[in-house]
Amino acid sequence: MRMNALTQGVIKHLGFKSEVKMQPEDTIDSEITPTSISDDYQELIKECFEALGFGSTQIRLVVRSVGLNPAGLEIYAAFVKVVRWDPSVMDMLSKMPAIEKKIDRRVRQSSMLRYSAFAGLWFRSPAGVDDPSETMH
Repeated sequence: MRMNALTQGVIKHLGFKSEVKMQPEDTIDSEITPTSISDDYQELIKECFEALGFGSTQIRLVVRSVGLNPAGLEIYAAFVKVVRWDPSVMDMLSKMPAIEKKIDRRVRQSSMLRYSAFAGLWFRSPAGVDDPSETMH
């Protein structure tokens, strides 16, 4: 596969002496699977909740883009849906400020804020549940 004239001109301008030739796509073999920034946020936040003892039977987590900040970076938010109310979930809600601080600290320690912004956690309870005590065992 040959590079187009613009790419060759840039390579020449940057001082590279030889043209880099790409292998045909069907011969490239890599075990690395690309992920999106939202997947990276989701994995990081999921690990935080798992460390606190919460799994997919109690909460469901989705991270998605919610817009752009003034600097043009994409903003991501984590949406946490309570799947099953139980005493540990009720206890978690009473400790939410501390949990949010831990997750915020982990996000700031990662490199993701160099390429995006994080809007925080948003909670939702299951549809049709007015009183959490209705679904507790």
